Amino acid sequence: MNISTKLLSSALLASAALSMTATEPTTPPVISWDPADVGVIYASDQDTFFDVMKDSQGNAANAWNQPVWGQTCVVSDDECGDGAAIRIDNLDFLPLQFLATLNLSDFRFLHLDLWVSSDCLLDFTLQNWWPGDKFVTEIYSLKTGEWNSIDIDMAAMAWGMKNGAQERVVNVLKLAGENVDEDTNPYAETIFMTNVMAHNDESVLAGINDVVVTDATEGDGITYDLFGRRVGEGYKGIAIRNGQKFILK
Repeated sequence: MNISTKLLSSALLASAALSMTATEPTTPPVISWDPADVGVIYASDQDTFFDVMKDSQGNAANAWNQPVWGQTCVVSDDECGDGAAIRIDNLDFLPLQFLATLNLSDFRFLHLDLWVSSDCLLDFTLQNWWPGDKFVTEIYSLKTGEWNSIDIDMAAMAWGMKNGAQERVVNVLKLAGENVDEDTNPYAETIFMTNVMAHNDESVLAGINDVVVTDATEGDGITYDLFGRRVGEGYKGIAIRNGQKFILK
């Protein structure tokens, strides 16, 4: 091996080691949606997506607080390259509560971009009011060293009806604390979250991935929704049968 080859190999090894131990994310993904087509709660590009949704009392959605429910994680606003994000350290669970209820009835999906310092599993909860119905998402598998884009399909949740339509009213967005066993699947030490937006872009259905399918949905020929509940012939939305995800229309 000549000197130049050795130097190149050393540089590659150093670069690989650096990427494995990286603790800071790059600039978050650029959102291509028209600002008029989305409901912005928290955006990385706060110059383009400056028009933040308002709750039922006229408060900005990103003015949420953190109710004290016994969580021990630390939350702060931070920069990610050229963007903004919420930084969460030592997550156990994190409730983010809007100052009043936030009406997402005009939207089907809730989008989030997350960066984690190590591979981990994570679920989310939408609570419509307190005490009220809460809806827990499937478990997402998040990969370190990259931004993970998640689109929660709110149509798959059993929201209440008003005038014949689903009324998606949210008071709390909670990270973790439901279906993931933290003892066997510890959360990443540091998590960055940004681009929290409600939207109606159904093209995201074609890109659904990184969902953990439990054994209960594999091989029995029965159709389940994303929460592991059996569904009948009239069900519409994302479904799982024999470990495979598909859409029923």
